[in-house]
Amino acid sequence: MFVLNSPTVQVPHSGRRAALVTIVIGETYAATWVRLAQESWVRYASTYGLDLIVIACPLDTSELAAARSPAWQKLLILNQPWAKQYERIVWLDSDIVIAPHAQNIIEAAGPAEKISLTISGGRSSDAERMVFIERLYEARFLPTAEQMVWSAEVEKNYMDHKVPPHDFMFNTGVMVVSPQHHNELFLQCYEGEHVGRLYEQPLLSHEIIGRDLAHLINSRFNWGVQEALFFYLPEIITLKQRPPAFVDPVLKLARFLVRCELANSYFLHFYGSMNLMKRLSHADIFGGTAVELFINEGG
Repeated sequence: MFVLNSPTVQVPHSGRRAALVTIVIGETYAATWVRLAQESWVRYASTYGLDLIVIACPLDTSELAAARSPAWQKLLILNQPWAKQYERIVWLDSDIVIAPHAQNIIEAAGPAEKISLTISGGRSSDAERMVFIERLYEARFLPTAEQMVWSAEVEKNYMDHKVPPHDFMFNTGVMVVSPQHHNELFLQCYEGEHVGRLYEQPLLSHEIIGRDLAHLINSRFNWGVQEALFFYLPEIITLKQRPPAFVDPVLKLARFLVRCELANSYFLHFYGSMNLMKRLSHADIFGGTAVELFINEGG
């Protein structure tokens, strides 16, 4: 594992053709990643012959970079001198843990000219996506409108970010990309305007769609915890406003649910659920099956 504490640090040539790369900036995020994710990432990289590169500093210190989320800086990784030694870069957001049974994402990826990634919401059926939207907005919709409701939400997310709308969006938290083929695109998108909570995702999705660059991979490579929480434990949304007597049982159920979801996924992504991730321990996630957790905690 190579930890880069400065943009000028070089990554030694290892002879490996691909690298697993993330950015972890800030003490809280770094501590959470080390506690929950590092071991699973190291294991995965070793299993499939990948270098592991953890960027622990801003790649850009300009006023533009300081004014927006570090999430945008994933668009700079292909422009780093060390990136040129790799045929493929596997980008993962740092709020991901990797299941012990995870398959090789490089083998699932398309040709190097394509960007391999998943569709946002791809883990869910139309009916489940409708449940998600209803609980998100505390609303009810006609059962015949399930596809329309989701498409309208996706189009709204594009327009909120001042990006031409589409009826689907990619989740850019997991991507297999090529320094040779995609650096120019990433740099172009990096100059985009930061106007919303989805950061670079709407703009990058728009460009990938327009250039026909997408190769879809299995949604298990980008399996969101947030959807499961909305489906089965919506009470966690208001956890901050609840008394301790309510919080503890909900967190117990959340740990059970996270283990269930880890068993379903290859890469378990905590987008929209970082507050839960901060409350979990390594044993909460990897300490056995969900049934064993339930029994051991007196469920």
